[in-house]
Amino acid sequence: MPRAPSPADHPIRTFVVIALAVTIVVIGMSTFEYMLTAMQADLGFAIDAGNAVALLPEIGGLALVFVAGTLGDHLGRRRMIAAGALVFAAGAVLVTVAPGLPMVTIGRALEGAGGMVAGIVALALLSDTYVQPRQRSVAFGANAAIVPAVFIFAPIAGAWITEQVSWRLVGAGWVVTGIVAAAAALVLLPPDPPASRPEVVTPLLGGIVLTGIAGGCMAAVVAGHSMVLVFAAITVAASIALVIAMRLIRSPGLDLRIPRSPSGAATLAALFIANAVNLLFFTTLLLQFRFDVGVLALALVMIPVQVLGVAGGFAGGALMSRFGVVPAAVATTLAAGATALLVLPFDNGTAAWVVLGVAALYSLLDAASSGPMTARVMDLAAPGGDGAAAAHREAWSSIGAAAGGIVAGILIFGTFQSALAQNLEERGVPPAAAAQVAADVRDAGVVAEVARGYDRPPPGVLALTLDDPPDVADSHVDAFRAAGIATALSYAVAAALLAASAMHRRRRRGT
Repeated sequence: MPRAPSPADHPIRTFVVIALAVTIVVIGMSTFEYMLTAMQADLGFAIDAGNAVALLPEIGGLALVFVAGTLGDHLGRRRMIAAGALVFAAGAVLVTVAPGLPMVTIGRALEGAGGMVAGIVALALLSDTYVQPRQRSVAFGANAAIVPAVFIFAPIAGAWITEQVSWRLVGAGWVVTGIVAAAAALVLLPPDPPASRPEVVTPLLGGIVLTGIAGGCMAAVVAGHSMVLVFAAITVAASIALVIAMRLIRSPGLDLRIPRSPSGAATLAALFIANAVNLLFFTTLLLQFRFDVGVLALALVMIPVQVLGVAGGFAGGALMSRFGVVPAAVATTLAAGATALLVLPFDNGTAAWVVLGVAALYSLLDAASSGPMTARVMDLAAPGGDGAAAAHREAWSSIGAAAGGIVAGILIFGTFQSALAQNLEERGVPPAAAAQVAADVRDAGVVAEVARGYDRPPPGVLALTLDDPPDVADSHVDAFRAAGIATALSYAVAAALLAASAMHRRRRRGT
């Protein structure tokens, strides 16, 4: 009887499908903020609602994170990537034709769900297709290069199309991308083996727990206490239901073998911590607010940074091939963290090109660490459990990013507010007024408008109306230095955890 065809028989065609699946995950995230202002003007919704819609795919998609892994393992990679891409395309259609915020919200939720399914199943396909060490290293490195590659062209295209034509044409581009990804999966991948019936109650409950945690973290930053309590209630209720279901169901579909093992727990903890703080995000804020770089200009000046990110992805693959997965992950993570410390000498006179130079070097090393870290998680997958491993990789990195919002709010943005208040007090502004002005500016108030909002401004507050007020500029740099320190510390801890996970596994094999 002839052997059934496998994705490994055509590795290049398979990687094309994987790359398209990753692209649909990234393209909405990389372009939505550039169309948001025009969308708000057309549809007439508030900025807070827009921010919530921007975060919706990431939060909502987490509900399906474990379901995606389970369905991919039981129903097949080909049909699940195609299904996820089509759901993404359907959501994009709703966003494109939306007459108001409700349809945009539904569309964004579908985009998040479809992208989550396609992305997780694509990672599982990557892991079980490329199994030879050298081939595997190259594949994971190339996979890590896809995200910065999309960020090279997508933001610029999205901003230009929105400005010159319409934001709806950007949404139409999402539709086309989703359809192309689905068609590529159906045409380029071989037929799936016979499907088996999975248990999806426990994976769904596990995803809802994560949604509650991520939603609570983000609500703590962009919403009020009432929404935090709502997400906390969801988390508690889903956790209780999950514990009961795991005990009652004979063969639960939620695979917890990786987080239950010491080496797996250490690896996932490293992934969580490494995603909590990212210097590139704070670089874009510094360029926007300290150097007054506009949105389209920001996309342009970040091109060299993303190009080096692409190079870093491939470099990570080469390092894995030569030195092994864990040594490459530890070395590149430590190097990226050390690079973040280069921002410590920055002051108010530091030029924008210096900031971009450090960001480019950091991007190179950060992307180089992404492939080995992902490969490390997938190497821990049990036989037949690549989907579960991919789901855990996405779950822990997403929760780390959500928790990072709280870190940013408390540490980085808190540093900005504290530094600005102190600088104003040194100018003779009364402490209460200085604290209020600093809080208003931190909450995205335009500096000059905040200062002019006083009928009788306290002495020193009018200095904020200058084109380049030193108080605000100094505070921006202080916050950026705090971001560099936080990034370096988190990456050092992540590297230590990765090393510890490897040592534990080595000791276990020796016994």
